[in-house]
Amino acid sequence: MSGDLVMGRFRLREPIGSGGMGVVYRAFDERLRREVAVKEVSAGDPERVLREAQAAARLNHRGIVTVYELGRRGSNALLVSELVGGATLAELSAEGALSDRDVAELGDELCDALAHAHARGVVHRDVKPQNVLIADDRDGGTRAMLTDFGIARVSGSPTLTATGEVVGTLAYMAPEQSEGLSAGPPADVYSLALTLYECWAGANPVVGPTPAATARAIGAPLPSLGERRPHLPPDLVALIDACLAPDPADRPAPAVLARGLAQARGALDADRPIPVPGAATPSLSAAIGWRRIGAFVALAGALTLVGGPVGASGAALVIAALALPALLLLPGWAAATPFAAPLFAIAGAAIAYPAAAAHAGIRVAQHAAAGALGWCWTVAAAAGFGVGPATAVAPAAPDGWESSTGRAGEAVLAPLLEPASLAALVTFAAAAAILGRILAARHLALAALAALGWSAGMAALAGVLVDGSIAASPVLIAVAAAAAVGFEHLRRSRVPAPELPPRRREGVPAVSAEPPAAAAPRFGSVPSH
Repeated sequence: MSGDLVMGRFRLREPIGSGGMGVVYRAFDERLRREVAVKEVSAGDPERVLREAQAAARLNHRGIVTVYELGRRGSNALLVSELVGGATLAELSAEGALSDRDVAELGDELCDALAHAHARGVVHRDVKPQNVLIADDRDGGTRAMLTDFGIARVSGSPTLTATGEVVGTLAYMAPEQSEGLSAGPPADVYSLALTLYECWAGANPVVGPTPAATARAIGAPLPSLGERRPHLPPDLVALIDACLAPDPADRPAPAVLARGLAQARGALDADRPIPVPGAATPSLSAAIGWRRIGAFVALAGALTLVGGPVGASGAALVIAALALPALLLLPGWAAATPFAAPLFAIAGAAIAYPAAAAHAGIRVAQHAAAGALGWCWTVAAAAGFGVGPATAVAPAAPDGWESSTGRAGEAVLAPLLEPASLAALVTFAAAAAILGRILAARHLALAALAALGWSAGMAALAGVLVDGSIAASPVLIAVAAAAAVGFEHLRRSRVPAPELPPRRREGVPAVSAEPPAAAAPRFGSVPSH
């Protein structure tokens, strides 16, 4: 109660936060004459809580709340820490006070804090937005701090929870933790990745309408972050997805996650706020992106200006008709993927092009779009520019088509709408989408086996599509599929990261308590007490 003296020296004042495990009070240390935070934990066995809280006392890192004293009051455990003003990551996210780049920077700092804890055998086991405090730094900036190590477990020590008891917050638990199994460092990586996912997407993909629905979602395949935020850097999306792998052995280490976040920082928007939980679906213009629309307009204008004066209006029409959809539908450099389709045709393996399209972007729709557009480029390049063998649906265009939009449309673009061409287009789209899902498999052997079946199917289809004019050697198709699998798993491989540069100072006590929900200042202007 407010006004009580606990542990013979800490005078409790007003409550400043509460959670499932207890209440946090602002308190005054009458011996050292300073303000502190006292968390009274009422859940579970107090002796067990105190033994597990000793794990936090062995940590000394500027990104981790340090526990100063441990004690008891009746049947409740008491955890005493320094009081630092700030808002939680959950509060700032709900305000829309963070940008995409802010989230990456804070995630990088949290990785550093977790690496410090894991190196000393300590696992947090309850990483979530409510346990991340954004506090003032001494250099005038802000920093992310992990709070509430009160349920941490020392790696290698006897389990201090009862058999089958689940400790942590359901919506952020790693699958192995929810099953009551040993929760090691990979469990913290999972929870941190889920926290960052929620910030960037505006929603936790595990949370269901009821606790039972949430429990059923733990361990099930989660939608890729790219499905919620398609214009985040693909490598960042793939990294977050890897950290959410159900198998702990498949998750990267905190240092690898930190490196990926640092590398993605420059490509992330530093101004636009992250999605606020519960916000409406972005408009079409927001989903496409103004930069992408600008590129669309610029290319169309350039082709119009160039095509007319040089007498190449027909060629300009064909290029615009096939290039602009790629700019609108595919992210970043993936928009150039369809241009590679004629190269496969030159090599006598046009049917193998979907193996490349399966890498275009991260969503099924993006893979399918790249596959369909690649077929269009294959036909147009052969008919109009003589690149690659002619297909059965489009013989060589007549001389002078480049200077006439009418002849270009009739000889190069119209054949794309022939039934045989549409059948091939759908096949390319479906094949790219299917192989894209195969590449998402976390196990190399499983992906390789499925890709082998995929290549056999494509070889069979090549003999019947467009009168067999795109038939290719089954060996070439299998090689393309194997190369796609190898490239994807090489890209996702978890090569040990080098030592991170010493950007942060060790040994600075940085302790906090959960702040009141009402005190949620804007990012970058967090008050300190």
